This record gives sequence, structure tokens and C-alpha cells, in this order.
Amino acid sequence: MVNAAVRMRALSLYRALMRSVRTWPGPPNEKQYIYEESCTLFRRNQHLTDPADISKKLVEGETRYQIAWHYKIPYPRLHNLPTGTITDSPQRISKPTYEIPSQDMGSLDEDPDTVPGLDGSRRMFHGL
Repeated sequence: MVNAAVRMRALSLYRALMRSVRTWPGPPNEKQYIYEESCTLFRRNQHLTDPADISKKLVEGETRYQIAWHYKIPYPRLHNLPTGTITDSPQRISKPTYEIPSQDMGSLDEDPDTVPGLDGSRRMFHGL
């Protein structure tokens, strides 16, 4: 059995989420998302008995609630959540790399008159 303080904390979070459904400033589909996501996650986790697991889930819920109200976006922002709260092994997404073709940039060794986009006012920065 879970102690009374943890139970009160969970009920308080649930009540705050249900109030959010009524007072959310966004469109109706966001209100529906908040309601369905709250009910689903609370039902999915109602069997937990380990205080550490319950605390972890409550921190996740409280964080999502605060971020949603701050940014007015009800959907989870994964980069702001503590690591491992939504999934046990988060996947890292590599940052995209951008490559500028070298023929578009030219080089500093080229004649400034032949470099595209380099007019007379910018030639002085090349020491010419």
C-alpha cells in the first residue's frame, strides 16, 4: 500500500490535469489530448507499488504539466524532461549536418572580382 502523502500528491496532480481540460486556452483537440493522455497514463500506472517508481512518474507528470502551461503546448517536450522518465532507454537523435558546397563559397586565394556576390564594399575585408 502506498503512503498517504504519495496518494495525495497523485490525486492533486490528477485534479490539476482535469482542471486544465476545462481551462486550457488552446483548441478543443488539445483539451481532448490532455484528457485522454491523463486518463491513459494514470490507468497504466495505477498498479505501481514501489515508491521510487511512483515518485518518478509523478515527477514526469508534474514536469509535463508545468511545461505545458508555460509554453501553452500540451504535447511532451522530450528535451526538457529528466532522462529516462518517458522511456527506460532514450534514443539519441544525432544533429543534422549542413554542408555548403565549396564551389558556391569560393576561397580566399581566388581573385575577389571572380567570387560571386563579393562586391567592391566587401573587397576591403580581404585586404585588397
